[in-house]
Amino acid sequence: MAPRDMKLTKKRALLVFLLLFVCWLALHVARPLYLPFLGEFLISADPLEKADAIIVLAGDDAVGSRVAEAVSLWRAGWAEVLMVSDAPIAWGVTSGELARQQAAVLGISPTQIVVVSNRSPAGRGLLLDSTLSESRLLLAECQKRNFRAIIVVTSNFHTRRAKRIFDRLFKDAGIRVLMHPSADMSFRVDHWWTRRADARMWLLEMEKLAFSYVELP
Repeated sequence: MAPRDMKLTKKRALLVFLLLFVCWLALHVARPLYLPFLGEFLISADPLEKADAIIVLAGDDAVGSRVAEAVSLWRAGWAEVLMVSDAPIAWGVTSGELARQQAAVLGISPTQIVVVSNRSPAGRGLLLDSTLSESRLLLAECQKRNFRAIIVVTSNFHTRRAKRIFDRLFKDAGIRVLMHPSADMSFRVDHWWTRRADARMWLLEMEKLAFSYVELP
């Protein structure tokens, strides 16, 4: 290659590098403008309407944000039945048991909470640990009770995926699903990219959302 051609190649490479650097710098500086939108993308919230039940999905955070939000909706009279999806946590403790204890602290009698087992109907004690499996169990319980509308409470980052799955299953059964997000200590929508735990949660939920289109086309 001639010396002149080599100089032109180096200049072009330098220009490309500078252009890429400027683009990266612009994206880096403008993070607060577009990254909150990516966090909000995971959230789906329906206007509240009177329903037959308020259902809390399993997988609450350490402070019981889902249960607390559901209790506030129940107190406001949005539904008469307060239902929690049960699942084992550790050492024989289940999410349903903890929900009843939390409700008692919040002034709600434990007997006023309906706990729906989140275990395999085959009787083998196998945990159904996906939102799809959980929604199928809850659908059977709602059909048994002849519900026509439900309010589903889950963590903010989980609502878009849960809404898609519940709508697909419950629509055919003639049951209207209203999705209601609760705050979650493990995901801050407005600054999710500033903490490793939040960023990890965002990436994991995006992966699960994509997979939901495979398991439920």
